[in-house]
Amino acid sequence: MGLNELQTLLRDAVKKEDFDEAIRLRDILAERVSSGAYSPKGDNDKRKKKRLSWRGLGTVPWLEDRLDALGYKFPTTIQINAFESVNTMLGILDEDSNIVEKETLEELIYRKGTPGLNMGVVVSGSTGSGKTLSYLVPMLSTLSESLFTRQRIRVKSEEDIGDAADDLLARVAVQTSPTVRGHGRQQVGGRDTIAIGAAMSSMGKSGTDVKNPLALIVVPSRELGVQTALLLYELVGGNTKKTQTDLKNMFKYKGPKGVKIGCILDEEEAKYGLKLQTDVAITTPDFLPKLIRDGDVVPSKLRVIVYDEADLALEQTPDDDLNALFRDTESERDFSRLTYLVGASVTESLGKLCVKDSVLPEGKSFIATATRFAPLVAEDMDIENKIPQEKATFKDLGMCLDPGLRYERVIAPDNSGLVCLARMLRKELKDYENDLTLGKNETMKIQRPKVVVFFPGEEEARAAIEPLRDAMWGEYKLCVLLPKSGVNPLNIMEQFKNGQTSVMLATPNSVRGLDFADLTHVYTLYLPVDDTREYLHLAGRVGRIGQVGSVAGKGGRVTSILRPDEAEQMVELAKDLNFNFVDIEYETGEINPESSDVEEMRRYLEDKLTLISSAEEPVLDLDEAEKNRPIVQYEDDEDEDEEDEGDT
Repeated sequence: MGLNELQTLLRDAVKKEDFDEAIRLRDILAERVSSGAYSPKGDNDKRKKKRLSWRGLGTVPWLEDRLDALGYKFPTTIQINAFESVNTMLGILDEDSNIVEKETLEELIYRKGTPGLNMGVVVSGSTGSGKTLSYLVPMLSTLSESLFTRQRIRVKSEEDIGDAADDLLARVAVQTSPTVRGHGRQQVGGRDTIAIGAAMSSMGKSGTDVKNPLALIVVPSRELGVQTALLLYELVGGNTKKTQTDLKNMFKYKGPKGVKIGCILDEEEAKYGLKLQTDVAITTPDFLPKLIRDGDVVPSKLRVIVYDEADLALEQTPDDDLNALFRDTESERDFSRLTYLVGASVTESLGKLCVKDSVLPEGKSFIATATRFAPLVAEDMDIENKIPQEKATFKDLGMCLDPGLRYERVIAPDNSGLVCLARMLRKELKDYENDLTLGKNETMKIQRPKVVVFFPGEEEARAAIEPLRDAMWGEYKLCVLLPKSGVNPLNIMEQFKNGQTSVMLATPNSVRGLDFADLTHVYTLYLPVDDTREYLHLAGRVGRIGQVGSVAGKGGRVTSILRPDEAEQMVELAKDLNFNFVDIEYETGEINPESSDVEEMRRYLEDKLTLISSAEEPVLDLDEAEKNRPIVQYEDDEDEDEEDEGDT
């Protein structure tokens, strides 16, 4: 059983108050985490159980309460190892446990760190293992006191302005409400009131900086930036559609109020930049150069830098901007620095290269996975060619695949991929209904199918939506996510998350890093052999923590529908990434005229007409047909007329 499914079962056991089962699963997790725990002095068993709680890791108390209110009652294994990497670099494992029993990460950094201290963590693990919280929780724990200080300064600034406009309470309410600005929407949080004091670009009466971002998060896509911003917004006291009806979240929140999250994720937002106060900035590599050039992001003042889906985001970032962000000295930084490189395909080899290239600090960098954490050293390189060994990269990528997934291959005749997909979707729905009828939901997790179908590009996905929608009418509600050329991709994403649609057509990069609850199955109508990272990310939409797995249920399945000439490529991909797959028989959909009803015959004919690729239809060359057209001799009408006149 994979770690993601094991942790999902643990959460379910706690929710059902089945504490005997919860203790059993907790002990299994404790053993797995401790087996990969790094200790400079050898075996360190004293933190075996302590590291399984947010408090034991060093989370600030208000954030621990907020995580519990939002349903994140305890950390996942990758969150544990990411947190412990920082604790280890700060020397917590070398000290008496009684000394650090009540110490938070922020207090530990103040006590152990020095101005300009630089630390780096590579967070590498299977998709859906909780990597976003693995950096958001330490980030907020590190910035906690600074965020409280900024709150006090902003409120005091509004009070100092006075109440001449009779709107002091409204302006203070703005300053104590978390906000998300940008990402193609109106401001989330706060009120419609336009604040005029500290809400503008002032620095407060005390002169303390409340404008420059304390943290920077770089993501490769707008959709991932939105998802990250909304999760961060919830952590700092904001209510979304998911939490707005849960009043206890609002009244129990004890953390810093009025945290400002600034998003620069499209061209329109980039025109204005971060002119208002910002505590945490979220952007993409496309707009990072402008933010640095305009002074909206000052690298020396950043205390936390995060690159999510770092293998792709680093490729997209110009080298000059990497120099500005990372290649500075301790004397050039105003504060200690914590850097995270995060992603399912961010391998240990990449982490070592980043150490060698000064993106991460040498001697103060760790790698954290779901099963271990350990120091990073510079990558051994082929000096002549300046490239890392390829085999090591494949090995690292294979470890990022969730072992609890079920991989399947279907070999479909040429140009019949959509027909095969439609038949498999119908069968999946029929199996679900049969399982409910037989009462299998009493012994295993049964869930209505919720599916993502991957195509190689947006053009192919757009071409497939209409015929598939017609074929699936009345059974599934379909949508297509096209960030580059589609309409309202953010709304499409939210509708799928909220269950308004149940089948999404997409491309690998369009949903990279996105989390869809209750997803049961992934189909792909091609095989990304040119870039093995694509397969890892498309497969990683299922088998995530909180989803139905392949052991306790019928989820966690990845099915590749391939042409005959692609069959062997699947064998090579499985060998490279070290996973096994099973062959599934192609659904022919043939009907028996004697036993099939009219509806089955109609559906069979409609599938043939709408889903079979036009490549199967004969190609008519009109010029060639004209050349080969037989010559037919006709009698002359005038001769016939003369003969008629002669007869008269």
